[in-house]
Amino acid sequence: MIIIDNQLDYLQVAVFEVDRLGHEPSTPELDAWIDQQCQLAIAQKSTPQWESRREAVRSLLRKGGFKPSGRSKPAQEYLARCLDEGKFPRVHPAVDCLNVVSATAGVPISMLDREAFKDRLVIRLGKPGERYVFNSVGQELELENLIVVCGGENEEKPLGSPVKDSMAGKIDKTVSKIVCILYAPKDSMVNELLEPWARTLQDSIQRFATLEQ
Repeated sequence: MIIIDNQLDYLQVAVFEVDRLGHEPSTPELDAWIDQQCQLAIAQKSTPQWESRREAVRSLLRKGGFKPSGRSKPAQEYLARCLDEGKFPRVHPAVDCLNVVSATAGVPISMLDREAFKDRLVIRLGKPGERYVFNSVGQELELENLIVVCGGENEEKPLGSPVKDSMAGKIDKTVSKIVCILYAPKDSMVNELLEPWARTLQDSIQRFATLEQ
C-alpha cells in the first residue's frame, strides 16, 4: 500500500515490485541493451519534450520548498550529464536498467530494498533536521521539504527521494526483493506516460536481473 501525504496533491507516482533479484555480473545481452538505450537517451535529451520534463520535475520539487540545485539536483539530471561526458555509470544489472530508463524518460526513480518497509510506503515532505547518508563515504543529503519515501518500523524513516536514495534503503547482494518508485508532477505528465516507463523498467529488470524460477 502507498500512502501519499495530502500536502503532495501535485505528485503522481508509479510503483512496482520485483522479486527474485539476482546479483550476477552483466551479460553481453544486457551490455548491448544498455548501449542501445543510452543512444536513445542521448537522442531524447536533446528534444524540447525532455527539457520540458526536466523543468517540470524541478518545479515539482520546488512546490514543497526544496531547492533542486547543485548536489541536490533531481537524479535524472546527473545521469544526463554522465551521458554527455561518456561516463554512464555501470553499477548492478538492476540499477543499470533503472539509470538508463530514468535518463531516457527524464524522470527520477528510486530503487529500494522492499524489506526496509513494512506493509506501506509512506511518501511525504522531509522534516526540519532530517537527513540521511547517501553514499559509501558518508555524505549526507538534507531532506527538509524534499519528497521522501519512508519505511522502517514506524514507517517514518526516510529511505529514498527523487534526488538520491539512502544507503539504508539501497540494494546490496543480500536483497532479493525491490520496490521502484517513479516520480512525476500531476499537472504536466499524465499517467499514460508514466506507466509505460514503469513497465519498461520492470520488464528490463525481470529480463536482465532476476533469477530463473
